[in-house]
Amino acid sequence: MTSGRLPRPVYLDMDPGHDDALALLAALRAVTVRGVTTVAGNQRGELTFLNARRVLRVAGRTEVAVRRGYDQPLLRRLVTAEQVHGASGLDGYHFQPEPEPSPDDGMGAMEWLDHRLAAEPDPVDWVATGPLTNVAAFLLGHPHRKRQLKQITFMGGSLGAGNVTPYAEFNTYVDPEATALVLSSGLPVAMVGLDVTLKALLAHGDIDRFLRLPGEVGAMLFGLFRFFGGHEPSANAGGMPVHDVLAVAAVAHPEFFRWQDVPLRVECRDPERRGAMTRVEGFPVTRVAVEVDVKAFFDWLWRTLEG
Repeated sequence: MTSGRLPRPVYLDMDPGHDDALALLAALRAVTVRGVTTVAGNQRGELTFLNARRVLRVAGRTEVAVRRGYDQPLLRRLVTAEQVHGASGLDGYHFQPEPEPSPDDGMGAMEWLDHRLAAEPDPVDWVATGPLTNVAAFLLGHPHRKRQLKQITFMGGSLGAGNVTPYAEFNTYVDPEATALVLSSGLPVAMVGLDVTLKALLAHGDIDRFLRLPGEVGAMLFGLFRFFGGHEPSANAGGMPVHDVLAVAAVAHPEFFRWQDVPLRVECRDPERRGAMTRVEGFPVTRVAVEVDVKAFFDWLWRTLEG
């Protein structure tokens, strides 16, 4: 057990995705992962579901439950990031053997979350690293479970420029209505946005360091991030962003970040500015990371992966 592990459980909602895979591996060591739900985003829903199970098999953690959530945004057609993550969603590594089929008890992600949260003795954290479709749908359909949620922490949005348009970060662009619903849920919400994740770049030369990790995990991460570094549009000579794992760090070590309470409006009407975030007084206040201690973050990440 690492020093960053939380005594309370954490649920993850993801769309793996290279940076989601790294976030999942870090979470397995830094917090108590009670389960994973997957959502369409970086790739189609059937692939993000498969990819979460692939990563857990490589990590030797197949006991962690994975449930497939929404395959489409709440109100829009799905936009994926195949150009970044490849046809599989995790291009760069050949997963073999494939994970065993998940047991089918007829319970979908929303029903499964309802049952699991009902059994939690204390409020839990929920960390989301993809479009917020599952989170918004669950809150809409199960408002009585809000009291079981301590905080929702998500990677998404931006207080600056976007990465899919000049205005919007990918996750909020894919499902802006879901983002707006989560921000207005009345729950404590913490956001780690693109303007912060772009400050924490994994140096290209540090990809070799993954090979020091034991077993298949190191080879997997090396292959994945060698591919990712050549396709992530925000990568530059200084390295590549690892976006999603910063949301895990924000739960395990919020002191790595400087936070501000910001009233946020999400653009859902203007097609050109879809998913853009602006500060507007009177809108729900979100706890937003505005700075990150990059050295402390990477020291923690490598200590967590190598520990």
